[in-house]
Amino acid sequence: MDEYIPENNIAVMFLLIILTGGLYYFWWLARVSKVFGDDPVTNIILTVFTAGIWSIYINFRYMQKSEIINGRDMKWFMALFFLISPIIIQNNLNEKFFSGR
Repeated sequence: MDEYIPENNIAVMFLLIILTGGLYYFWWLARVSKVFGDDPVTNIILTVFTAGIWSIYINFRYMQKSEIINGRDMKWFMALFFLISPIIIQNNLNEKFFSGR
Protein backbone atom coordinates (compact mmCIF):
# COMPACT_ATOMS: atom_id res chain seq x y z
CA MET A 1 0.00 0.00 0.00
CA ASP A 2 2.75 2.39 -0.95
CA GLU A 3 0.91 4.30 -3.65
CA TYR A 4 -1.16 7.27 -2.62
CA ILE A 5 -4.36 8.03 -4.43
CA PRO A 6 -4.76 11.79 -4.60
CA GLU A 7 -8.53 12.06 -4.43
CA ASN A 8 -8.61 14.06 -1.24
CA ASN A 9 -12.00 15.42 -2.20
CA ILE A 10 -14.48 12.56 -2.59
CA ALA A 11 -17.13 14.91 -3.99
CA VAL A 12 -14.87 15.56 -6.98
CA MET A 13 -14.40 11.81 -7.42
CA PHE A 14 -18.16 11.27 -7.32
CA LEU A 15 -18.75 13.99 -9.90
CA LEU A 16 -16.04 12.56 -12.16
CA ILE A 17 -17.68 9.14 -12.08
CA ILE A 18 -21.08 10.63 -12.91
CA LEU A 19 -19.91 13.12 -15.56
CA THR A 20 -17.81 10.55 -17.44
CA GLY A 21 -20.63 8.03 -17.47
CA GLY A 22 -18.73 5.65 -15.21
CA LEU A 23 -15.51 5.60 -17.22
CA TYR A 24 -13.59 7.29 -14.41
CA TYR A 25 -14.53 4.30 -12.24
CA PHE A 26 -12.19 2.12 -14.32
CA TRP A 27 -9.31 4.55 -13.80
CA TRP A 28 -10.04 4.66 -10.08
CA LEU A 29 -10.36 0.86 -9.91
CA ALA A 30 -6.97 0.43 -11.58
CA ARG A 31 -5.29 2.71 -9.05
CA VAL A 32 -7.04 1.22 -6.04
CA SER A 33 -6.25 -2.31 -7.25
CA LYS A 34 -2.54 -1.46 -7.06
CA VAL A 35 -2.96 -0.17 -3.51
CA PHE A 36 -4.59 -3.42 -2.40
CA GLY A 37 -2.06 -5.58 -4.24
CA ASP A 38 -4.30 -6.83 -7.04
CA ASP A 39 -3.74 -6.79 -10.79
CA PRO A 40 -5.60 -3.77 -12.19
CA VAL A 41 -5.85 -5.15 -15.73
CA THR A 42 -7.49 -8.34 -14.50
CA ASN A 43 -10.02 -6.40 -12.43
CA ILE A 44 -10.97 -4.13 -15.34
CA ILE A 45 -11.23 -6.98 -17.85
CA LEU A 46 -13.34 -9.06 -15.47
CA THR A 47 -15.60 -6.09 -14.75
CA VAL A 48 -16.19 -5.47 -18.46
CA PHE A 49 -16.69 -9.11 -19.45
CA THR A 50 -19.00 -9.94 -16.54
CA ALA A 51 -21.13 -6.85 -17.19
CA GLY A 52 -20.25 -5.36 -13.81
CA ILE A 53 -20.81 -8.41 -11.63
CA TRP A 54 -17.10 -8.54 -10.81
CA SER A 55 -17.24 -4.91 -9.68
CA ILE A 56 -19.83 -5.84 -7.07
CA TYR A 57 -17.49 -8.45 -5.64
CA ILE A 58 -14.37 -6.32 -5.87
CA ASN A 59 -16.07 -3.29 -4.31
CA PHE A 60 -17.26 -5.35 -1.34
CA ARG A 61 -13.82 -6.86 -0.94
CA TYR A 62 -12.07 -3.50 -1.13
CA MET A 63 -14.61 -1.96 1.22
CA GLN A 64 -13.82 -4.69 3.73
CA LYS A 65 -10.06 -4.26 3.26
CA SER A 66 -10.28 -0.49 3.60
CA GLU A 67 -12.20 -0.86 6.86
CA ILE A 68 -9.59 -3.31 8.13
CA ILE A 69 -6.65 -0.99 7.38
CA ASN A 70 -8.35 1.64 9.55
CA GLY A 71 -8.88 -0.85 12.36
CA ARG A 72 -12.62 -1.33 11.94
CA ASP A 73 -14.84 -4.25 11.01
CA MET A 74 -17.24 -3.91 8.11
CA LYS A 75 -20.78 -4.04 9.42
CA TRP A 76 -23.49 -6.06 7.67
CA PHE A 77 -25.46 -2.98 6.66
CA MET A 78 -22.54 -1.66 4.58
CA ALA A 79 -23.83 -3.90 1.77
CA LEU A 80 -26.76 -1.50 1.43
CA PHE A 81 -24.35 1.23 0.37
CA PHE A 82 -23.05 -0.62 -2.69
CA LEU A 83 -23.77 2.23 -5.12
CA ILE A 84 -21.49 4.57 -3.22
CA SER A 85 -18.89 1.96 -2.28
CA PRO A 86 -16.09 3.68 -4.28
CA ILE A 87 -16.68 6.80 -2.19
CA ILE A 88 -16.60 4.79 1.04
CA ILE A 89 -13.40 3.03 -0.04
CA GLN A 90 -11.76 6.31 -1.05
CA ASN A 91 -12.82 7.93 2.20
CA ASN A 92 -11.23 5.09 4.17
CA LEU A 93 -8.03 5.39 2.13
CA ASN A 94 -8.01 9.14 2.70
CA GLU A 95 -8.37 8.55 6.45
CA LYS A 96 -5.41 6.20 6.40
CA PHE A 97 -3.02 8.04 4.09
CA PHE A 98 -4.09 11.69 4.34
CA SER A 99 -5.26 11.97 7.94
CA GLY A 100 -2.79 14.76 8.70
CA ARG A 101 -4.12 17.13 6.05
